[in-house]
Amino acid sequence: MSQKILAFIFSGLLLAAALPLAGSQEPGKDAIRRLALVIGANNGGPGREKLRYAVSDAKAMIRVLENLGGVAPDDSRLLVEPNRETLLWETGRLRERIVRLRPSQRRLEVFIYYSGHSDEDSILLGREKVSYKELRDQLHALAADVRIAILDSCASGAFIRAKGGQKRPAFIFDAAYDMKGFAIMTSSSADEVSQESDRFRGSFFTHYLISGLHGAADTSGDGRVTLSEAYQYAFAETLRQTEKTAGGAQHPSYNIQMSGTGDVVITDVRKSASILRLGRGVAGRIFIHGQGNVLVMEFLKAADMELALGLDKGRYRLIAVTDSDIREAEVELAAGESRELADEQFSRTEIIDAIARGDQAIKREGWKNTKKPLPFFIGFYGKLSRYEGHWSFMPGMQFGVALNRSLALGLSGFGKTAPESTSRPPFWGLNIDYTFLEKNRLSFRLRTITGFMYKSKEDELARKMSLVVEPGVGLAWELSRQLKIVSQLSLDFVNGTNDNLRRFSWGLGLEFCKQ
Repeated sequence: MSQKILAFIFSGLLLAAALPLAGSQEPGKDAIRRLALVIGANNGGPGREKLRYAVSDAKAMIRVLENLGGVAPDDSRLLVEPNRETLLWETGRLRERIVRLRPSQRRLEVFIYYSGHSDEDSILLGREKVSYKELRDQLHALAADVRIAILDSCASGAFIRAKGGQKRPAFIFDAAYDMKGFAIMTSSSADEVSQESDRFRGSFFTHYLISGLHGAADTSGDGRVTLSEAYQYAFAETLRQTEKTAGGAQHPSYNIQMSGTGDVVITDVRKSASILRLGRGVAGRIFIHGQGNVLVMEFLKAADMELALGLDKGRYRLIAVTDSDIREAEVELAAGESRELADEQFSRTEIIDAIARGDQAIKREGWKNTKKPLPFFIGFYGKLSRYEGHWSFMPGMQFGVALNRSLALGLSGFGKTAPESTSRPPFWGLNIDYTFLEKNRLSFRLRTITGFMYKSKEDELARKMSLVVEPGVGLAWELSRQLKIVSQLSLDFVNGTNDNLRRFSWGLGLEFCKQ
């Protein structure tokens, strides 16, 4: 018994002696330190159309680098609409910081991203310019192990051409990881425009690059997205989506000057706050819509692969398009949740709800290019109407079509449930709904009904039709894709005369939508 106790004590002493040795290494020596400088500029100066999404693209890029790319918030810098002096000062500041960190870090990696206007010689910052030569000099002056520059702008491929670099094969994929050097990725070739899209509220190239970094480009299925995987995915998707646009096909380009083996891992999906896993059997072109029905991701998935996507918490709607059918599913991710969506959780639908606003509409792979039918809706309402000093209840209904996500036209009709002396006369008319704000499942709308009221009197000759105009405001709560609860408050104008305290209505109802 005493020998066992002595052995236990001796083992504890050995462990205690080993602990200082394990912690004696310099802090940070075993870690990869990543720094990022991200620039977004919508204003390209006189004579150039102001971009809509360059700044938001930059913000999306810095989020993915911080959330999945291992860049700490203290090591990232976002520049919004900088001038020439600010940009050059910030790159100089980045260079000095790397010099200070170099002695304490085993490995330093730097990302520089620019989204905005450019021409064949320079990036354009309002009325000022920064030449590609200046940018290359700044990039080469960074004393980091890996330097990655990404330019999303017109003719950005000239940044590579001016250097004299040539397109090279993708990195050799290997478990080892000691690549050193630089890589430049551009959204277009030297003589092409880079385009942005209203459909996903960003540029084609950055949208697909970020989608890939969230996991869509992870062809190896290891939960990590490498530089070559991200580029190949962004290239294929950008080209596919721009081949039929007015701006013409857009070919992303790259130049790699690196030595060593392996590949640079850009993002690790396993570190995401929330993970959505698409299991085997889920197949086709997948569209993921987030808050406000914004297209978050789009990618092609084979049935025999599993895919993990790093997403923010929230509710998402997924549409899977194949040659034979279109199916959809909804999922809500909580913070820190990892959730799998199986094939049987998708239900068949009849439309693709991802139509471009200002660019090419999404088409089915292998499907005939037919026009999308307008969504049809029908609603049943009950309203309390204050009319001519009396309260009355009026049942009614409405049916019509939605012209787009914001505008709908329909016909409305309301009856009466009491004698003429104590109720408002029935009326019917044309209604116009305009949705001006959407927040999660709640939407706010402006609604106007213009029609006619039939006022019946005891004297047959006194019967007449009266013009009715009902402007109002309402809200709708989406219970599902087909069903909404709606509420409406409106004023009632009849034949141009109105007493606001005597003529108004409040209604509540259900709307069914068939797409």
